[in-house]
Amino acid sequence: MPEQIVQEVTAIQSQMTQAQQLVQQIQQYENMAQNMVTLPQSMYDQVTAPIAQLYGLVQQSEQLGYAGQNIAGQFQNINANFSPQITAQYTQQYGTITSGLQTAINSALQTANLNPSNFVTQQQAMQQVQQAMSNPNSRNGLLQAAVSVGQATVADDTQLLQTANSEASMNAAWDKAQLEKQDATTAAAAQWLYGGMGGISTGNTQTHMHVPTLTPGG
Repeated sequence: MPEQIVQEVTAIQSQMTQAQQLVQQIQQYENMAQNMVTLPQSMYDQVTAPIAQLYGLVQQSEQLGYAGQNIAGQFQNINANFSPQITAQYTQQYGTITSGLQTAINSALQTANLNPSNFVTQQQAMQQVQQAMSNPNSRNGLLQAAVSVGQATVADDTQLLQTANSEASMNAAWDKAQLEKQDATTAAAAQWLYGGMGGISTGNTQTHMHVPTLTPGG
């Protein structure tokens, strides 16, 4: 379990960095293409490539949210005495973050007069991108929407990272407490055992046993 949450944190950090880079790229192309009546074919591929990558990152962010929910549930299953209320809080938080991203995406698309139902698959999305690129107004609206989607993805990843780090700290504290409890139980059992054997001890401590004195005819 610790490995899973660490992998989750690492994946989110990588995802966030990529999303930030794509936002910067799309913003640059938005500024370049803003006053162009016709977009050169050579530039078309440069503009659409980061949008296609962004679509993939959005899907990955959603998957990371679901993965966080699964990790929380698995930790609860392995540690039956762990607080189910805390598990429910993390599960709900991951769900809220993920659904919030989709809401932000739909809002950005609608602002650009784009129908979210036409962006369900990446193939559909890229068809819409191709159509929008042919008109300066729709092209600018699409690029603005892409920037908003990228920024929403970064915000989503930031919240996911905070939640995953919090969950990792909580899990580590629980594991440490359980280990200390186990060590205390083991120490208490050892003390009882050695005490019951007349003070016999192990390690570097000298063993002391009382030997009764025997007298003739006693």
